[in-house]
Amino acid sequence: MTSGTQFKQKDILIIPLPFTDLTTIKQRPVLIVSNDTYNFNTEDFIVCGITSNLKDARCSVLIESKNLIEGKLPTTSRIKVDKIINLNKSLVKKKIGVLDDKTFEKVKKELEKLF
Repeated sequence: MTSGTQFKQKDILIIPLPFTDLTTIKQRPVLIVSNDTYNFNTEDFIVCGITSNLKDARCSVLIESKNLIEGKLPTTSRIKVDKIINLNKSLVKKKIGVLDDKTFEKVKKELEKLF
């Protein structure tokens, strides 16, 4: 991505992330959950992972393309609210969408349950 690109809360991005065993990296979608003040004033943002594995419903929010105000998901997915990561903006490969407010509220409620 171009340097100077500002990413916002609710943006869905593609980032290279390692598998849990740290042996391989795969391009994966993430949702920015940190607020825009944080995002604009640091080199990082806080994200939740997104998976197309629909089996595990715990601490997650189901999303489809209809839940985006911009962009499109290739398949129905889950935002893994308990998979929180702080990442540097330089890792972003591309932006693929923006989550709608109603679905983001569900994500925030799941986050509150964790804390």
